[in-house]
Amino acid sequence: MGFPLDLAHRTISVTMDSFYVRSLKVDFFLASSSFFASEMLATLLKLYQSDLQIIPADVFYSNGKPTEKTYYLVHTDQHLPCFDYHNSEYSGKALALRRLERGESPDSFMINVAQSIAIDEEIAAGYNFFFLKNVMIIDPIVSEPLVNAMREQKLKVHLGNVCTHPVTKQA
Repeated sequence: MGFPLDLAHRTISVTMDSFYVRSLKVDFFLASSSFFASEMLATLLKLYQSDLQIIPADVFYSNGKPTEKTYYLVHTDQHLPCFDYHNSEYSGKALALRRLERGESPDSFMINVAQSIAIDEEIAAGYNFFFLKNVMIIDPIVSEPLVNAMREQKLKVHLGNVCTHPVTKQA
């Protein structure tokens, strides 16, 4: 996640833990900090974002039986600097804003705990699946059009809180 990955001539294989996973019916899951999408979701992701690496994966239950669905590893090295420091809520916000006001680059520090995230839509325009630069969250950010398409397809994807109201930019 978040760095270039050369997957030429490699096989992706995942074996599920027997205690926790007995039937994998979701369309998106995380295993060892890697994201996997069902064939239906992988097809949708290809339509919405062309710079993703989507590689077939062999996914098995702990007894060696393959899962019912076909899955793909989904990788992007895209970390966008679109975190809105003024309109997001996060620990250390006052300090971060002072550092930015002094002219420090956001690359010089990391946001570790975000309670709510606002996105600078101008920077994120055209991206439908990406990670935030300089913000410690595991999950990708997914655009509203892609979320709507996943819902229309009735895909089983756990989505965090989605807020689509516009925010007024602060200077």
